Amino acid sequence: MNVYALTPTGNRPEGLALLGEYINAQTFKGRLNWVVVDDCDPATPLPKIRKEFHMEHIRPNWRWHPGQNTQSKSLKAGLDKIPADAILFILEDDDIYLPGYIETMLEAMKDYELIGEHDSRYYNVCTAKFRVLTGHFHSSLCSTVCRGNALKTFRQLCTIGMKKMIDVTLWKTFQGEKKLLSDHNVIGIKGLPGRAGIGIGHKRNFGSVDINDTLHQWAGNYADNYKIFRSMV
Repeated sequence: MNVYALTPTGNRPEGLALLGEYINAQTFKGRLNWVVVDDCDPATPLPKIRKEFHMEHIRPNWRWHPGQNTQSKSLKAGLDKIPADAILFILEDDDIYLPGYIETMLEAMKDYELIGEHDSRYYNVCTAKFRVLTGHFHSSLCSTVCRGNALKTFRQLCTIGMKKMIDVTLWKTFQGEKKLLSDHNVIGIKGLPGRAGIGIGHKRNFGSVDINDTLHQWAGNYADNYKIFRSMV
């Protein structure tokens, strides 16, 4: 298997460091090629990864400025380094990936070209609010994996420079074999310091106040990584 992960980032050092921790903890034992596209100054420090994994760090010839949305542009820069026969994971720089995520998704990819998780879980660590977005037709980009013709479709969407809802459009456009899994190995994290996110989950009025230690229920001990960000309110 030719397994790749792609992460667009910039000015989110805390998030990228935690993502490195989650990648290193994966139960997947094969080779993972992690492509990191960083379009901010100064460059984000890169986390150390397991010896059987490989990282490629891309500094594109532009720099992000506040108010810009460079998501598709950065994804395209990373996709230029990813071969057509790859199985591609989109690993976002502010989300939690539980240890079985890559292994679970690769097992499902044997029968499908596009897979993801339904009922996306989001948690804002700054406001301590959470929300589950029910979805039976598409997966969030952070929990989407593609190969073959689905990867080809994803390249096309990034090449034309879509500014919004790349994930929704990908799932709607691709008519091949696809499946949403009931596993919940991804938690979308909002409210980290640094570069502001582009989704509605980053707004302070998003979600319900957590009174039941929801993040611990979802992520276990990984929830402890985010206590410091709550104290910054």
